Amino acid sequence: MRIPYKRLLLAISFWTVVFIAGCVDTSVSPIPTSVNYQSQLKVVNLVQGAGTATLTLNGQSLGTVDFGGEIPGSGSAFLTIGAGSKTLNASFASAANQEYKFSLVTDYKYRVFLVGTASSNSAVRVSQRYIWQTKDSENGKALFPEGIGQVAFFNGSPDAVINSVTMTGPDTVTVTQSLALGKSISYTKLKAGAYAFDVLYNTNQHLKFDYTLGSKGRYTAVIYDAAASIKNAVLVDD
Repeated sequence: MRIPYKRLLLAISFWTVVFIAGCVDTSVSPIPTSVNYQSQLKVVNLVQGAGTATLTLNGQSLGTVDFGGEIPGSGSAFLTIGAGSKTLNASFASAANQEYKFSLVTDYKYRVFLVGTASSNSAVRVSQRYIWQTKDSENGKALFPEGIGQVAFFNGSPDAVINSVTMTGPDTVTVTQSLALGKSISYTKLKAGAYAFDVLYNTNQHLKFDYTLGSKGRYTAVIYDAAASIKNAVLVDD
């Protein structure tokens, strides 16, 4: 007797589809129809001799930032903007207008430092963390230890090379690392409290300043301007 293979195959296929459909987990969240591709940003003006800068990012006005300052200003939240390719136009008070190009990766928090001199300058992008690693959140718990302050260093001076940084307070730490223009030292973890900072640069010159690191605080200490008139600023990261 001939076996009706086609009918048997159809029957098996039908019951297989029914079985698979019954196994679908309907509790799984549906795939979102869109993804929010965002980054966070501040811009710091460290261009020696160029004066204030009026900034426009991808056609959007950011405002004016003084030499040694950042935008949005100290104490203000970072800008939340779309990730991707960016064109930053700077109109300087005492230098030719400049156009800088860089990109921002989705979910990252950045500072962009404008560095160099009025005649030759560039933009340096420095990432800090994922934007969802916020203080006191479950995702950010490991990044913000209780009782600990963290400080990073950035060299924005066109003619000063940082040789080392000594931090004296509840902890005493010396970080020895050669930093030319546009280079940085990643975060050093210290017990929260008041610190004296001693920056050794160009082999035998010192820049000293004091700053108090708060518990769970993260900061970037910036060295900028010409070596003969070197300055510092401490920027609050979180």
